[in-house]
Amino acid sequence: MHHLIALDIEYTYTKNLIYEIDQDGIITFSNSNFAEVTGFRKQELIGKNHRVFKHPDVPNVIYEKLWSTEKRLKKWFSTLKNIRRDGMYFWSNIHCTPKYNKKNETIGFIVVHKPASKIDVEEEIEHYAQYD
Repeated sequence: MHHLIALDIEYTYTKNLIYEIDQDGIITFSNSNFAEVTGFRKQELIGKNHRVFKHPDVPNVIYEKLWSTEKRLKKWFSTLKNIRRDGMYFWSNIHCTPKYNKKNETIGFIVVHKPASKIDVEEEIEHYAQYD
């Protein structure tokens, strides 16, 4: 997988970002806001693994814990630092909800990003520091 080069420049946004992934973390849907903020065209996002947005500052253990099968089977909320295509970063409060078929089987996940508050960002930076 191609890794983006992180820049120390924050990108801010105001609208909700929404995308959907399948069981393997592959993006199956993106709203226009998500495409705009990540720096990709919508059609480029479809088929990409959502890990393309994992910022190198996020300790692997935190990312793995959030996206583990056990965690994904239920709703969860977290604050994460994400990377854009151009290397800039953006902070999001992320809400992940399982998506079900008519047989009540999990078929994917709906992920909503909202702008994170300064307090949420500061707390998460402290959390990341515990793993350095």
